Amino acid sequence: MHDEEVLRHVERANAARRSHRGGAVGARDAEDALEHAFRSSQRLAVYGTLAPGEANHHLLAACPGPWVRGVVHGHRSVREHAVFTYDSTAPLVAVQMLTSPGLLQQWASLDEFERPTHRRVLVPVFEDERLLAVANLYEACEPVEPA
Repeated sequence: MHDEEVLRHVERANAARRSHRGGAVGARDAEDALEHAFRSSQRLAVYGTLAPGEANHHLLAACPGPWVRGVVHGHRSVREHAVFTYDSTAPLVAVQMLTSPGLLQQWASLDEFERPTHRRVLVPVFEDERLLAVANLYEACEPVEPA
């Protein structure tokens, strides 16, 4: 899958996730394509308190697996805690990405923990300019303004 196609799938899937309707045209097909290519449901990119060594990392204790460093496009800021908004045209922000089959059983509790201030979206994770994967990431429901 070419990077441009990945970005189109990510945008289509996120439009549905952000709208809470889940019925955006092609959203299910986009999610399925990303799952097939990247196993996105088994990947989580973090930038704040869920990261290793941070205050809420214990919430991922049931999710053993490798962590790798990467970058995603978006805007990061700090309110009461770190917040992020995905934007494919924004500068790169450092993240850590977990790959774990254990996430499949943890999404509901992680989603509940992050609500109502955050929602789960999909983001392309890069190493330098190379696409590593597409992962889930909790973005702020109230968008972070560009600096």
